Order: sequence, then C-alpha cells, then structure tokens
Amino acid sequence: MRLRLAIAAVVLQVLMLAYIAGEREWILRTGRTVWLRTAPIDPRDVMRGDYVRLDYDISRVERALWRDGLAVTNRTEELTRRDKEVFASLRDSPDGRAEIVSLSDRRPTEGLFLRGRVEPSWGGTLKVRYGIEAFFMEQGRAEKLENQRSQERRGVPLNMEVAIGSGGIGVLKGYRWESLGITVEFDTLRRTNHSGGFPRQQSLITAAKVELKNHGPEDVAIVDFTEGRSFALVPDTRWGDTHYRWPGETNTVPHPQPENIIVLKPGQSHYTRLDLTRPEWFVVDTRPETQTTNAVPLQKLEQDWNARFRLEYRPPPAEACAGLQNAKLIYQGRLPSRAFNPVGMVD
Repeated sequence: MRLRLAIAAVVLQVLMLAYIAGEREWILRTGRTVWLRTAPIDPRDVMRGDYVRLDYDISRVERALWRDGLAVTNRTEELTRRDKEVFASLRDSPDGRAEIVSLSDRRPTEGLFLRGRVEPSWGGTLKVRYGIEAFFMEQGRAEKLENQRSQERRGVPLNMEVAIGSGGIGVLKGYRWESLGITVEFDTLRRTNHSGGFPRQQSLITAAKVELKNHGPEDVAIVDFTEGRSFALVPDTRWGDTHYRWPGETNTVPHPQPENIIVLKPGQSHYTRLDLTRPEWFVVDTRPETQTTNAVPLQKLEQDWNARFRLEYRPPPAEACAGLQNAKLIYQGRLPSRAFNPVGMVD
C-alpha cells in the first residue's frame, strides 16, 4: 500500500511538472510579448548554474499606484505577508516598453496584467516578484552579460522580453540593450565635519558631469536644453520612503528648437555639467516637523543617510518634436542615473 502511494505521489509530481512546462511553452508561443526595463545583478549561483538575477522597474511599486485592498492602508507592514497575490496592470509606453499603471490585489477583468507575489516591504513601496527574476543562460554568458553592464555598457538599461499569458503569468524570452546610456561623475568639496564630537574629513558634491553615450549601432538623437533643463533631480525611493521633494518637478518643459537636437553617432558622447549649488537644484524637506517650505541645497543634507537621488534625462514628448529635423532619431523615454547621496556615494 505504501509503495502504491509513493508511486502515485511521484507520478503526480511528474504530471504537475509536465503541466507547468507545457503551460510555459504555450505562453511562449501565444502570449503577448512586452519589454520590461531591468538591471542584472549577481550573475552566478553555484547551486543552479549560470543565470542573471533581474530587478525590474516594476519590482518596487510606490503607494500612489496601489489600488483596491492595497489602498486601504498606508502602512506596508500590514501588507508584507509573504506571497500575497497581486496584479500589476501594464500599458505600452512611447519608448516601446511596458510600464505599470496600478497594482491591485484583485485580478483585472480586462487589459494586460502581470501576476506577482508580495515580498517583505517597508515604507511606501511594495516589493513584488513576478517569477521572471532569473534568466538562465549558457555557461559563461551570464557572467559576460554582467561584465558588459559594469564595463563597456555602463549606464545602459537592459530590457527583458517577456511573454504574458491571459492569466498574468510571465515567461522570459530574451533581452536587448537600449541604445543610450547615462553615467555621472561628481565634483566634490572637501571639508571638516565636527559633528559627533570629533573632526572628520567629508566630501560634499557640488556639481555633476553627466555623460549621455550612444552604445547602439545606429545614430541616436538627444534633446539638450540650456541650463541643464533636460535633466531632473529625482528622489530615490527604491529602498524606502524619502521625505525630500524637488520643486523643479513642476517646471514647464521648454519647446524644443532645431539647435536643441544633437545627433550622436555610434560610440559618441555628449556631456552636460550641472551646478548643484544653484537654487534650481535645491530640494524641500516635506516632514511636518520641519515646518518649512524653504528649499535647501543638497550639501545641507550630508547627515541624512536617507537622502538619495538620481539624475534623470527627460526628453520632451515626441509630439513636441514633430516636424523638427532628426526628430525620429530622438531617444524616447526617461533615463535615470545610478542613485547617489549628498556626499557622493553611488549605489
């Protein structure tokens, strides 16, 4: 009797694995294909072989996008039950990728969505895994891909091709590099900090040298407004809440002129220097206890380790560039740099 039960259990497991494999193959053949932006990390696991771990833009969802049961509370601690099922509604963006519209604990009745599970989360951001966080590759290729990201393609986003079935299950198909990359170098000012009762040397960022480089095989155009108005200072919320706001977020985007469009040949770079001591780069502390709306420079935040930001390249909408020469070459979509803090430490 026990032998029969053991055999039945093995057969059941085999059938389950066959069903899962068949379902994934069906999704690969018939599912809707989208591209999701991601960055690969930790290329190798000795127990599982070569693969790339993936962390998506949609893997951390801010409170403003929570819907239905997720929106009932403002505390993620009440939502961190591991494996809670959630659904990310997606839509196509102008840059050819899919972007998240909302995250709900109710399955959508229409539209494109990806099914996921909640990971332990803190603050105003929910961390979600979608079952597409590991991309297995041939021996050595995962490490090569990671080396590309950290060296010759530094600052270039990686997009993953994902087939999504009608039930929201995603299956990885392939990947592609974007054409434009962004890197930042900082000018710093050394000073002596006497806080804590003893003096110590500290570097504070004063300016940023931003490089936009064409890593693709074809010409790419960027829009370069004067005084750094093609860039935004974005508070980084990927690892928790931030209480800083950049007032320039509401600035009106200039209308592009022919002289603002710069065509980059393959391998060519364009540099912009941003003086971060100027008022247009100041930020506001939104905590109620501060009782102030005065904007302060980043250099004043050197003691706040939660003060993390990104510089983000933001081209104007495609319709604003219509009719201009080389408008079709303009890179569409926002391009964020790596996160940094006021003392110049980069993630």
